[in-house]
Amino acid sequence: MNNLQSILSHISDTINSLPECHHLEEFVSEFYSMWLKLGKFVQQSLFQALISEKEAEYSHPRTKREKRYYTPLGEMVLVRRAYVTEDGIKVKVDEELGLPKDK
Repeated sequence: MNNLQSILSHISDTINSLPECHHLEEFVSEFYSMWLKLGKFVQQSLFQALISEKEAEYSHPRTKREKRYYTPLGEMVLVRRAYVTEDGIKVKVDEELGLPKDK
C-alpha cells in the first residue's frame, strides 16, 4: 500500500508541476518529458514491489544485487537478492519473474 501511495503522490506532483500552455510546442515537449519520467518511476516501483513480495517467500539471502534494464521508458534499476543454491549463487526472482538475462 505504501508503494501505491508513493506512486499516487508522484502522479499528483507531476500534474501540479505541469507548465502553463503558452506555446504548444514547448508545452508538449515538457509534458512528454515529465510523463516519461513518471512512467519510468511507476514501472520501476511496481517491479521493485513485485520483487520484494516474491523474495519474502525465500529465506537466507546472501547479498543484494542491482541490475539495470533498458526499457522504452528509460533505464530501470532493480535490486534483487542472491541466494546460495546447489548450483552456486543465483538470483531466484530473476527466473521466477522471467526477467531477461541481458539488459
